[in-house]
Amino acid sequence: MKVLSILLLAASCVSAANVIDSEHPRTPRRIWVRRLTLAAGCAASLAFDTWSTQRAVSAGALEANRLFANPQGQPQWTRMISIKAGVCGASAILQETHLFRTWESPAADWTWTGVNAGAAGLYSWTSWHNFSLASRK
Repeated sequence: MKVLSILLLAASCVSAANVIDSEHPRTPRRIWVRRLTLAAGCAASLAFDTWSTQRAVSAGALEANRLFANPQGQPQWTRMISIKAGVCGASAILQETHLFRTWESPAADWTWTGVNAGAAGLYSWTSWHNFSLASRK
């Protein structure tokens, strides 16, 4: 399930990038920076955080996020990966299609870049925290 979710996300990002690139032959650097930070945030969420959670749980830790855990504190992997993939997919769609036309400006690209970088940083911090829990047990 994990691999399928990651492959679907990667395929949708590549197809969205191809559609955008065919409409605009020369893409500004700020758009590529936004795309890279989006990819980093999604990778930190889907891969790094999920892997570190698995390592911490296998060492005896419990999942603290009730959205992703059952009443006993065990992670619900399908729910976790589905929600994370959905958030990444929705972010990619909103950022690439400019669903709301007010988000087409350079300032909007830099705002999304900041949001994406913040998400990547937050998930990376959470992952390192999970690894520290795994090493304590």
